[in-house]
Amino acid sequence: MLFKTLSADEYEAFALHHPGRYYINSSKMIELKRNQGWDVFYTGVADDEGNLKAAAGFSKVPVSGFFHYAYAQRGILCDFNDTELLSFFTEELKKFLKANGMAYLRMDPYVEYQQLNTDGSVTEGGFNNQAMIDNLQRLGWKHLGFTKNYTADSQVRYMVVLDLDDKDDQAITAGYEPNTRRTVNRAKKFGVEIEECDPDHLDEFMKLMEFTSEKRHFADLGLNTYQSQMHAFGPDNAKVWLAVLNTQKLIEINRSDLEAVHEEMKKTDTALIKTPNNGKMQRRRKEEEERISQIERMIAETEELEKTYGPRIILSGAYFVIYDDEMYYISSGSYDELRKYCGPYLIQDEAIHLAKKRGCRRYNFTGTSGIFDESGDDFGVFEFKRKLGGRPIELIGEFTLDADKAMIRKINAVKKLKKAIHR
Repeated sequence: MLFKTLSADEYEAFALHHPGRYYINSSKMIELKRNQGWDVFYTGVADDEGNLKAAAGFSKVPVSGFFHYAYAQRGILCDFNDTELLSFFTEELKKFLKANGMAYLRMDPYVEYQQLNTDGSVTEGGFNNQAMIDNLQRLGWKHLGFTKNYTADSQVRYMVVLDLDDKDDQAITAGYEPNTRRTVNRAKKFGVEIEECDPDHLDEFMKLMEFTSEKRHFADLGLNTYQSQMHAFGPDNAKVWLAVLNTQKLIEINRSDLEAVHEEMKKTDTALIKTPNNGKMQRRRKEEEERISQIERMIAETEELEKTYGPRIILSGAYFVIYDDEMYYISSGSYDELRKYCGPYLIQDEAIHLAKKRGCRRYNFTGTSGIFDESGDDFGVFEFKRKLGGRPIELIGEFTLDADKAMIRKINAVKKLKKAIHR
């Protein structure tokens, strides 16, 4: 076997055929680090015939002043069950890191740990990849534990995904929870539309994300990140969508419905003239009156809504990336006071069906805390994803590999000193 440095193109060609690929360990995302002034590296292992068997792309991250570590976001690409390959790659990586001024390497692979049921419980008799963790630990990798919840400096360990293989559009929709299907149809009935934003016109989306991040207490990616990623992946593969309510269109829909109910009422009145004591017709007449009142209220509400927000109303928005055969739902925002128009549901429905149309094997709702009951702060969001057909997955977690013991001691000493100063 031969350890070698790779070009970004060589790394990407290998990544696209590796099961551990993820949009943030693509060369597109790693190269964004280079564009921001970071040093980035690509290395790999080839067999005697020159065929790549493993690869790693990582950035050089400053820590504690003049020291650095390496970060392979979403992991190196290697078969963690192949002890010979993993052992060789591990030892060569350590040498390479030390020679290039990096104390250790962090990684959080896109590899599942154990099979979960849709409620987050462990599947009896399902797969378990503890052997991979054991193998990594035997070779010097430190496992940072089976963490849950969100932390500022780590990737999530749990996600929610929807498998799309062997499902047509009808089967995908049938997989939604019944009330979710009704909610999607309600958004369509309201005439809600999806608008796509280009990277240079994200003002409305950013206003929405600013509102949502402040209300729900999370740090948004920021305009520069959205724009740089959208440019890196291109318009076919990075999308910002807005769910938009057109008040005049909704009023027209309601007026059309009102006209249809009035026509039905005429038929009912004709029937009642002939048989005035017909209980069925009397009940129908009452239902039609109630329906007319309901539609008239909706028209009045929409007219008031237009006075407050204007004729074009942003309901919600979301950002997506398609990488190879997986589509990722990365971030979103919504205006809570407009939730009755069901914008987030329509966006998700459109995105899931786009993923299927594009030939994706998986739609990834991305992170969840791993706390699958009402004690979890994000339980409502988890339920939202699950009711759209998603299932939770658990990843093997985060690992570090020490490369330069002397530098690590210096880093720890600096951290200890800073902690003492700020005590």
